Amino acid sequence: MKRAVRFLLSGVLTLVIMLALSFAIDDPAQARGTRTVGVIVGVVIAAIPIYDIDRWSLLKRTIVHTAVMAGTVIPCLIFSGWFDLNASTGVLALVGTFVGFGVVGWGIGFIITRLLYRRSKVASSDSA
Repeated sequence: MKRAVRFLLSGVLTLVIMLALSFAIDDPAQARGTRTVGVIVGVVIAAIPIYDIDRWSLLKRTIVHTAVMAGTVIPCLIFSGWFDLNASTGVLALVGTFVGFGVVGWGIGFIITRLLYRRSKVASSDSA
């Protein structure tokens, strides 16, 4: 539980810093982009502990995490102004960006978690 609180606080702190920085930016488009990135990064950091719920299967954790990300990141991308949503290519780019970053992020997290797990198994068997 302490780990979840640390991630939640880290996410909120990141969001607050990015929002504060955005108000110091004169260019409105750049300021909006900074706010958007702040919200996205804050939510991503705060949602990491979903993967610490050991009683859930990896599939369930992935589905819940994806739902949280879809419910927060997609609206951020819609309101960011980064994509021309009047064209189908803009909508496809938005969805592709969400899915692409999600798949790559999930894959990196999975690989790192497996490597750390294997190292901890080796370390615990060496000390036994």
